[in-house]
Amino acid sequence: MGNFVIGVDIGGTNIRVGLVNEHLELVRKESALTRDFQNADEIFKTVKEMTAKVDHEQLASKIGIVLPIPWNDQTQFIRDITNIPCLENVSIETIRAFFPNYEVFFENDVKVITVLESDHGAAKPYNQSIYITVSSGIGCGIILDKKIIQGAHGYAGEIGSMIISDSKRNHSTLYNGTLESLCSGIALEAESKFLYGIDATSSLLFERYHMGDRQAIEVIDRWVEYFSNAIVSLMQTIDPNIFVIGGAVIHHNQWLIDRVIESAKKKVLPHLKENIKIVLTEFGPDAGIIGAGYNVYKKEKGA
Repeated sequence: MGNFVIGVDIGGTNIRVGLVNEHLELVRKESALTRDFQNADEIFKTVKEMTAKVDHEQLASKIGIVLPIPWNDQTQFIRDITNIPCLENVSIETIRAFFPNYEVFFENDVKVITVLESDHGAAKPYNQSIYITVSSGIGCGIILDKKIIQGAHGYAGEIGSMIISDSKRNHSTLYNGTLESLCSGIALEAESKFLYGIDATSSLLFERYHMGDRQAIEVIDRWVEYFSNAIVSLMQTIDPNIFVIGGAVIHHNQWLIDRVIESAKKKVLPHLKENIKIVLTEFGPDAGIIGAGYNVYKKEKGA
């Protein structure tokens, strides 16, 4: 096992690159806004530059890259990357070519955090757990008997496409009524712009909520209803010991967790009411970088 690896987390909002040591400590970090780039070439040239900055001593020989895509070991091209469309159909070998001096490992962004939380974080005491991120989009990883579930085609955990309402609202996907189209950060921002103008953000929506604005309260109440629908469906399908939740929307509004639990208890099967356990991720906003690095360490060990 090497002492240092590079973790690269490419998300719909931010691109984060960090130097991670074998104790899963983030030594240095660089970040950029995803929207500042127009194509794959721009993104990975910048990632290469950020890698040189965080590892200017050249301590690492391996890079872990995570992306919001379905992934398995046979994946050759980026597919279904909803929130970063400029990367659709880019080949994995094209990405590797930007890093000729490194061994490069890939994985789904949410699944590496799921494993990280299961092995070293909030889900460590439990054999069955689900991690959900609520950021630009919504992703999920599922642990059964301490093993991550990939699915036959790498799509296990793609709960953003789960139909949780017959609502015709549609903010971030091609499909009406999906969890991502109704509950993602992009969806909340779209609601805010609709109510408060083109420059409004999701942060403004929550500010108005806390000020008692009726329209904002309606939006957040609806969000709680929709998101708890997903929790109930997962609870009654997977029956995990614990849900661990992260992502920018939750990190900035942790009080939402209690509201979701309260709502879910009203809808779940009676004997499961007291078994709904939802907690905040222990690794915070940098979980994607650390998880990307941890994925490399696990691959080195053949885990």
